[in-house]
Amino acid sequence: MALVMLCSATGSPGVTTSALALALGWPRGVLLVDCDRDPAQAVQAGWLRAAPVASRGLVDLAQAHRELQPIAPLLWGRTVPLLDPGPEGADAAEQAPVRRFLPGFTHPGSAVVFEPVWVELAEALAALSGSGVDVIVDAGRIGRGGLPRPLLAAADAVLVVVRSTLRSLAAVRLHLDDLRSSLEEAASGAQPGFLVVGPGMPYGDAEITGQLGLPVVADLGWRPEQAAVLSDGVT
Repeated sequence: MALVMLCSATGSPGVTTSALALALGWPRGVLLVDCDRDPAQAVQAGWLRAAPVASRGLVDLAQAHRELQPIAPLLWGRTVPLLDPGPEGADAAEQAPVRRFLPGFTHPGSAVVFEPVWVELAEALAALSGSGVDVIVDAGRIGRGGLPRPLLAAADAVLVVVRSTLRSLAAVRLHLDDLRSSLEEAASGAQPGFLVVGPGMPYGDAEITGQLGLPVVADLGWRPEQAAVLSDGVT
């Protein structure tokens, strides 16, 4: 099983929407984790249509950490379902792969307080991915300080989400050396690659790899109306 980390250099290339799309279409049980240090609560407000998630997510795990409780046994209980059972009810839900969501931060300053918790969270997610559930992490922007090292150390794959435009690719070039260095320092076995949203608009995968030196691992087609269902809760 795997822990897949999605991030971006700058702008809004579609990290959260891409991560949600992957989670909803994943062939096995999966947990989507919102680790964006600049909170937006996009999944809750969009796809989940403001469904209540009180006492769920990273903030509650941080409180447990402060109380010296191990968070691994608590983690699954702090998640919410990404899909409701539907008209077929519980029987159909039991046959389908489990798809859960761990909400992220609720305040712009929460990520600073969370710094001591990253190590334990990464260990808990790695243990979960070793028990039969894959983990997809929405890490948001790389930022000036880079991504949380414990998450990088636990990741099996790190995908940098980009558009195929010159503006998006020029921005990501500025961060690639730091990302490679961070992966080396974290002793991660993961090699970074690109997830391209809207390939061929105008640059193709071969051009992107040739110019930036990273493989394109996956493409997502440019489908604004379908993306709006995920990002904004459009019917």
